[in-house]
Amino acid sequence: MGMKANSGLFKNTSGALKHKLNIQMFNSSKKDGVFSSTGHVSNNSISKNREYFYGKSAKQISQDMQRLGYDTTVRKSAHAKSKAEVIVVGNSDKHKNISQVLVSPGSKRHGDVPYVKISLNKPIGSKKLGKIKVIDANKSDYKTDGKEKAYIYYRREK
Repeated sequence: MGMKANSGLFKNTSGALKHKLNIQMFNSSKKDGVFSSTGHVSNNSISKNREYFYGKSAKQISQDMQRLGYDTTVRKSAHAKSKAEVIVVGNSDKHKNISQVLVSPGSKRHGDVPYVKISLNKPIGSKKLGKIKVIDANKSDYKTDGKEKAYIYYRREK
């Protein structure tokens, strides 16, 4: 239930507003977690909050993205043998910079370790890459050819 500043409801009471409310003051531009308040992600926000993706399904991530204003659709991967699911974004922009998220339970190619690959609509970071991978395993468990063009974040050492 919100307060109606100009309704006259609190007129001549101690709850009366003496000044016009600046609604912008209540909007948060603070980045808390993986997503900013507008839905933007950065290399740094994903690096610091990689645990967010561990154990989450494509549906769960998609629902969180929808709460931030993303228009998402979950579909199966186009590769015949893949068990991965893809979250396709229909309204990617400068504030919502994710264009697609692939959620994989693991594969023979990468060593049967679950991972999430986030594709961005614009390259970021010092290497100017447009993909970020969050791998739910140690570096030694993940198979790669060493030619991947993505920022890669592994499970933290304990």
